[in-house]
Amino acid sequence: MTRFKDYLPVTRRNGQHARRRPADPEDPAPLPQLHAPMVAFQRLYEGSAGSLVRQSLLLSGDSAIADRALAHAFRLAWERWPEVATDRDPAGWVRATCHEFALSPWHQLVPDRWRRPVLIGDEHRPLLAGLLALPRGYRRALLLWDGVGLTPAEVAAECEATATATESRVTHARAALAERLPVLAAVPPAEHGPLIGALLTRCADTLPVRPLPAPAALAASERTSRRIVGAATALVTGTTVTLVGSGLLAALQ
Repeated sequence: MTRFKDYLPVTRRNGQHARRRPADPEDPAPLPQLHAPMVAFQRLYEGSAGSLVRQSLLLSGDSAIADRALAHAFRLAWERWPEVATDRDPAGWVRATCHEFALSPWHQLVPDRWRRPVLIGDEHRPLLAGLLALPRGYRRALLLWDGVGLTPAEVAAECEATATATESRVTHARAALAERLPVLAAVPPAEHGPLIGALLTRCADTLPVRPLPAPAALAASERTSRRIVGAATALVTGTTVTLVGSGLLAALQ
């Protein structure tokens, strides 16, 4: 039980005294204070990780690439969190970064033993094959327009293209898919967009995805960032030592 005399005086900076109550054994333990950026990051991850993996699978056709794209996007998001947190659309920032990685042409240089082609049912294989046959820019614009459901202006901004070029890409992508998919060829071109959107949704729902839990993803992002910083520091240090040594050697000659 706490009594009045248990409040001990504490001297303030202005010389006045205040009363401070010592900890009472019966008082409940203080709740842990969660770090606000970590909480916001984990909420963003939990709300978008699953859909981003599926989108990356549709863009790349490879599970390994899709997993790396997700990890890359959220690692950069955590490294640049003040920028991402104040962005008009944080989820869009991460999505754009994820898609850019998934569509990188450098993946063509990855050895086959590091690839994991996505496992997909026979029903959806023609759609995925048609998507992967499209040029990368067409593939991305179609997915954002018909699959994600962004507005034409939003698609153009995310693809960093003009509205005219973006609309042309989507039109040609729809026509190319219609040549491969009888279900599209059977309907007028005006109905291609909604139908492709429904096909993409059904296909994405069947894709096997298991992204890391949010705390594990945050820890992995921090570990990777530390390794990158450590490697960069070692490189700069080694280069500096080499240059200094070269200068001393030249001075001695």
